[in-house]
Amino acid sequence: MKTFESLRVLSATIFYSISSMCWAMAVLFIFMLMCSIFLCQTLHEYILDESLDPDVRQWINRKYGSGSKALYTVFEMTFSGCWPNYVSPVVMDASPWFAAFFIVYITFVVFSMIRIISALFLKETLAQASRDAEMMVRERCKKTSSLRKELTELFESADVSGDGMLNQQELQNLLSLPKVKMWISELGVNVEDSEHLFELLDDGDGTVSCDDFVQGISKLRGEARAQDLVPVVKDCKRILQLCRSLHHSFDEMAPKLGSPKVKL
Repeated sequence: MKTFESLRVLSATIFYSISSMCWAMAVLFIFMLMCSIFLCQTLHEYILDESLDPDVRQWINRKYGSGSKALYTVFEMTFSGCWPNYVSPVVMDASPWFAAFFIVYITFVVFSMIRIISALFLKETLAQASRDAEMMVRERCKKTSSLRKELTELFESADVSGDGMLNQQELQNLLSLPKVKMWISELGVNVEDSEHLFELLDDGDGTVSCDDFVQGISKLRGEARAQDLVPVVKDCKRILQLCRSLHHSFDEMAPKLGSPKVKL
């Protein structure tokens, strides 16, 4: 499936770009139709001009002799990229005044509009790729796996004793390195107070294992989010309610025990 991942994005992009493509082709068709009508009408007198070279007259008749011929020639001139082959004989052999018309058409249609349409399709491709949920999940998993690997390597380099555990001094020595401090700071973890960071990573035994280090840094990275703070606020409210309930129960039992009431 990873092999066909780009194909899936491409197919989805084509599907979502059908509407934009139809409107782009409609606008281009209008310009090509106007250009073909103009060339067919203005070059008709050169086809009938017997003073011109017969080969030139035959070429103009073959390319611009009718509306359908002119429209197909303009289509080739617009999309093939070899527009000089269709422009130079007209300018050189028929009349140099056609150069002004072709300069305007090539500049605004062949150059500008084609690139705008290409940019539109590129935008649709990037938007589709960003909307692809599977790709987003895969990229996030890849980043998480890469981060865990880097943190594991960092832990192994900091474990100078080789016992698979970090003490406070080893963590402090690790965070004293400028590159390590900068890299962990880029993850959004505050490393200014190594003792406080060790307390957050320590599970109570005075040392930090590799799993505790990797999971702890992964949880601490980034700024505090609302979805992380809301449960904390709710837990604090529950603790406050339990404290009030405990205080109320103690006040009810105080007269029986002969103890003074405690104000909370």
